[in-house]
Amino acid sequence: MKKYIYFVFILFIGGVFPLFAQSTILGLNGGMLFPEDTEGGPIIGISWGRMLDQNISWEIEADYFWRTYTKEMTVEVSGGTTQSSTIVTEIENSTRMLPVFFKLGFLSQILPKLDLKIGGGLGYVFLWNDDMNYKLDVENSEFYSGFAWHLSAGVSFPISRAADIYGEAVYLSSTPSTSAGKTAEGLPKRTEVDISGIWLRAGLRLYH
Repeated sequence: MKKYIYFVFILFIGGVFPLFAQSTILGLNGGMLFPEDTEGGPIIGISWGRMLDQNISWEIEADYFWRTYTKEMTVEVSGGTTQSSTIVTEIENSTRMLPVFFKLGFLSQILPKLDLKIGGGLGYVFLWNDDMNYKLDVENSEFYSGFAWHLSAGVSFPISRAADIYGEAVYLSSTPSTSAGKTAEGLPKRTEVDISGIWLRAGLRLYH
């Protein structure tokens, strides 16, 4: 009986210990996203995960995108020794987006100090759009959400045994939507925003 218990214990340790012995990953990144239905803007992110082996990893990532737009008009310019201008703001718009992903990554050495980095992820996007039209005195706020996926490819440069830096191009696909009520016939309708586009970013990953 004791031999059986020892055998099961050894199998348990042999199976569980490698799981906890995997390297933990903490990642930070920043770049530019160029969505289809809005102007490009900065996006930053953070991720956490583990290495399954020396090549394959999984991570949970959250990113934050923002963009602001202001339409202004100069209505008066005064002269004199110091020139000044009177500016009227007609429209203000802000777009904020929070994508959250579960992703898998693959690293493969292509040169002594250069790795190929590819990956993909599935997730969900939350998007807020706020408009203020001062000319018409109309304010509007909308919330969109929807599924998303992305594919990425780039290169990674090890800078120590516990860190690397990387650069990559990502293709993001998502069309978050919001309810737009019903048609005159009573059919449900929705409004979509296509945020699919190219995402260029660089980042730092720390291993523990």
